[in-house]
Amino acid sequence: MRIRCSLLIGVLVSHACSRGNDDDASGVRLPAGGPDPIVVRVPTAGGPVRAYRYPNLDSLVWRSSEQSPAIGTLLGFDADNGTMAFTDAGGIPGWIDFRSGTVRQPTAKPLSLIASSQGFAIFGVSHERNVIRYTPTGDWKQETEARVRRLFPQPDGSLIALAQIDKAQDIVLRYRPPERGVVDSLPLSPPQRSAGTPLGDRVYFGVGRELVGVPTGDFSSPARIKASDEILAIAPTPSGDRVYLATKGAKALDVVDRYNGAVSARVRMGGFTTELRMDPLGRYLLARPVEGDSAWVVAIATGSMVGTVKTVWRSDLPAVAPDGAIATLHGPDVEFVDPVHGTVLIRVPNGGKDTWSVVWWNGFRPRAKGLDRAVTFQTEEDDQELVSDSSAAPVTRDSTAASPLPVAPRTPDESAVRDPEPAGETPRERGFTVSFAAVLAEDRARELASSIRVDGVSARVVASRTDGTTVYRVVLGPYRTRAEADRVGRESKHSYWILEGPP
Repeated sequence: MRIRCSLLIGVLVSHACSRGNDDDASGVRLPAGGPDPIVVRVPTAGGPVRAYRYPNLDSLVWRSSEQSPAIGTLLGFDADNGTMAFTDAGGIPGWIDFRSGTVRQPTAKPLSLIASSQGFAIFGVSHERNVIRYTPTGDWKQETEARVRRLFPQPDGSLIALAQIDKAQDIVLRYRPPERGVVDSLPLSPPQRSAGTPLGDRVYFGVGRELVGVPTGDFSSPARIKASDEILAIAPTPSGDRVYLATKGAKALDVVDRYNGAVSARVRMGGFTTELRMDPLGRYLLARPVEGDSAWVVAIATGSMVGTVKTVWRSDLPAVAPDGAIATLHGPDVEFVDPVHGTVLIRVPNGGKDTWSVVWWNGFRPRAKGLDRAVTFQTEEDDQELVSDSSAAPVTRDSTAASPLPVAPRTPDESAVRDPEPAGETPRERGFTVSFAAVLAEDRARELASSIRVDGVSARVVASRTDGTTVYRVVLGPYRTRAEADRVGRESKHSYWILEGPP
């Protein structure tokens, strides 16, 4: 189970604190604190992936060592592993690894309806009408009899699928990989539009002029709300408290209050709207007019349209930047525009040749000096030397010395107070372990371990119990320094974590 709602909530809180009591929609600024805003640029025709720390788009902070294929869509980012999921132009999924600089595709067969919630698991449908999940640690396949129309991966690792029974009826299905079979189902009239919430607690379907909100954890009692007309586009806010609807024949957006179950407000627009795109931080909503290359900007806080920006629409652009500017496509260039005043803040010549995405991650920050120093321990012999010559500098020994346990100083410095060890326990031997996976199936763990070999050493499986459940971890190490462990992880060509201490 992989839940990353805390990252989204943390970013939202940082943004809220940074704006203070500013009700004016004008002006753009970066959220205070939190992970770094990283702009990822992938050449649409294929090539090295590049990363920049926003807003310094002329200063490269990272480049991949391998080239990406021609890109179709960037699907999502896994902050735990430092990987970005994508689909290439031929419909084949893969991951860009920001730690190793590599690009990996788990299959050579194209999929349809490819989707990913947060970049770790990639779901799609094969030509054999099987629903398939690819992850860096294992795959999953579910045979289906009905034709799948849409996939909604959830942050907790489950999957909601919309499938067609016949022309008059669809069915909503819930799966929980790696378990086989359908966990829950709900018959539904065929919807024309659909969207899931970022937090994964609802999936919304537009059936004519009715909005059907299905709780993802329990399909019972779905909410049914009447819109002003036939629903053309659905955009929930990041928190899920409101849902914006573009409807047929209306020059306004319906705003649905999820808690009172009704349309609570309307936002006047400059004309008819055909597409909606929500800011991941919940500040702005971008609306696409039926005609013309532009985007209408709606301020969520004030519930009003505050500006119009010129842009071509494609899967990655326009988008709301970390500081609230609007990233637009203008000819061959990408321009970041103030949403209210229309001022061009940043221009990236020929930026339109890349596919763009913004992620929040601290993985590109410089490491602190001395963080990867070898672990050393003081021994009884060292103590005797210190007693015989109090003027001598402290002597330390390698962690492979005969006595591996640290000896507490006899006269500790009050400026360096340490928490006492729990009664009956000895200080833990230090080091760094490379962890590749933690799974519940021993055979899957051993299969993965057999595929990992670095410096002539194969990964091994370590079993442990957590809350009564046996977990099988695939590991290498421990190693004396984090730098050595990180090198081993990169050379493995697999996603990995560095853990302090033995496995």
